Amino acid sequence: MSLPDDALARATSAIADLDNPFYAEERQREVWNEASAVGFQTMLWGGIALAGAMAWIGGRPQIGWAAGLLGVIGVASLLSLGHANRLGVTGREDARVNRPRTYLFGVLYLATIAGLVVRWDGDFTPSSIEPSTIIGGLAGATAALVVTVLLARRYRPRD
Repeated sequence: MSLPDDALARATSAIADLDNPFYAEERQREVWNEASAVGFQTMLWGGIALAGAMAWIGGRPQIGWAAGLLGVIGVASLLSLGHANRLGVTGREDARVNRPRTYLFGVLYLATIAGLVVRWDGDFTPSSIEPSTIIGGLAGATAALVVTVLLARRYRPRD
């Protein structure tokens, strides 16, 4: 499978070791693809369950780590989707998204976010928040939004 020759394609190829001769044999490639899907789903579901447990059971000391774990899950998911989309595959071809597992994941995600908020036990009043924190949060959110929009525009699915 040929990828566009740019920095992102070279990076994803290096991360996944796509040039390995192992991928030349079709059956091996298919089995590995299925095994990778199992591993990815295990990481996704286990990560969201662990982040929720860290937020609700671990409390305040674990909040940062739980948020970091959600970030790792998000980046891995976005890289997977971005790579597939660049090759013209959305993941929704002949697939049912309206399934119980989709709703279960949404519930787990929302429960994790709720745990992060409830167990924070920090002071959220405007007078308690440093101006540098507000500026940093706005700058980070703006940067994330700009990068997301630029990547979405640049790496649209090919026809």
